[in-house]
Amino acid sequence: MKNSKYNLVPYEVIEKAITGDTAALLALQERHRAYIGRLSGGNTDLKERLNAKLLMAVLKFRLEYQPPGK
Repeated sequence: MKNSKYNLVPYEVIEKAITGDTAALLALQERHRAYIGRLSGGNTDLKERLNAKLLMAVLKFRLEYQPPGK
């Protein structure tokens, strides 16, 4: 199911990222690349730190929601 109105990351990708799937983590990083670029203001050190924070937050995240059909 595509969330075209808000361009959200699919639930399945989030599930895989939480378990440490490299491809899913890279997809999340790519999805947030422009936002992190704006926040960092061109500072590469800050950009790396924000990317690291994103990955740490994803790996700490716990799912309690069960989507329909699971």
